Amino acid sequence: MLDLENEEINLDEQDKKAWQILSKIVASISADAEVNVVSVEQGSTLFEIVKTDPGIMIGKHGHTLDAIQYLVNLLANQERSLGVYKNYIIDINGYRKRREESLKRYALEKAELAKKRGYTIPLYFMNSIERKLVHMALKDDTGVTTHSEGREPYRRIIIKPFINVDKKEEQ
Repeated sequence: MLDLENEEINLDEQDKKAWQILSKIVASISADAEVNVVSVEQGSTLFEIVKTDPGIMIGKHGHTLDAIQYLVNLLANQERSLGVYKNYIIDINGYRKRREESLKRYALEKAELAKKRGYTIPLYFMNSIERKLVHMALKDDTGVTTHSEGREPYRRIIIKPFINVDKKEEQ
């Protein structure tokens, strides 16, 4: 276990509470797993789970990891007396960064396909975090528009090619 008093990173009471909550959840899933504090920035703290089978903690499409992160955020921010709302990010072996890059590539490929073929492309169902990443990846692409449709957990992004009807052909 991590000795919070001897850490190089200064944790406030709310961060320590979040670490304790996460440690208990992780220990109940995998006895060998440990929780490390990676970084503390204004308003957010990044925890890394180590010494465990990542597949168990991540789950399909990261759903287990997202659920763990949701619980930690909910419980650690429950008491406002500890401070302001803080965002706690939970990662395992850099999974979140790899998933973000994978989603961006997927979104860009589908956007190019929509522009090339000229038709709307629905993406697979995603959680709100993944949908936000896709919207952000395509926000500067003037050739497509994106919107979400459906109800959780069956909510997805629709990529539409942008067709400028005001554009007049030169004679």
